[in-house]
Amino acid sequence: MQPPDGSASRVAEVLDSYAGACALLSRLFLEPVDQSLISALRDDPVLANWPLEADADTVRGLEALLVGATAPVDVLLVDHRDLFEGPDHVLACPYESVYLSDEHLTFEAQTLDVRAFYNRFGLQAPSVGKEPDDHIGLELSFISHLCVLGLDAIDASDADAETAIIASIGDFLQQHLLRWADDCLDRVVEHATTDFYRGLGHLARGTVRQLQATFQAP
Repeated sequence: MQPPDGSASRVAEVLDSYAGACALLSRLFLEPVDQSLISALRDDPVLANWPLEADADTVRGLEALLVGATAPVDVLLVDHRDLFEGPDHVLACPYESVYLSDEHLTFEAQTLDVRAFYNRFGLQAPSVGKEPDDHIGLELSFISHLCVLGLDAIDASDADAETAIIASIGDFLQQHLLRWADDCLDRVVEHATTDFYRGLGHLARGTVRQLQATFQAP
């Protein structure tokens, strides 16, 4: 695994960018939007000033999200439900084990492995044991958390902790998120009925690609 190149200030900038990007993406995957969030996305410069590079998926995603944020909230709620929640067959299942386990079910070995990774850093899923720990939103939130820990290590001038945390980001990506996110996000882009969630799929895909380029050895 390779850390971001450059000075401590440059590494901090990179970690801060991923922390913010992954936190917002996590929120959009985990919970349906409400009017306050839609208003914030329209009025706040977070999308206009997206902290990551403007690759093709990122640009496409940001444009679609901004257009989609004008849609009625009830239309967006239906799209989120159909993509991620059910109660019937979901169109873009958000759980790692469904993609990677032999039986394509939730709460398989992958779920437990993700749980153990969280526990190493003193975290657990909000509904541990009731809902799977390997939701794409939770995995993105975990990446964000690790980035914040990396920033804390830089602030404390703890180079060993910084190196270990950056290595852990690479390990988690390699062992988990990178193994299945493309399949999930391809389904989001294919099956979303709103620009908003189609844009989310593209933006997340761009973010995952950039995470890979930053934290994985060539």
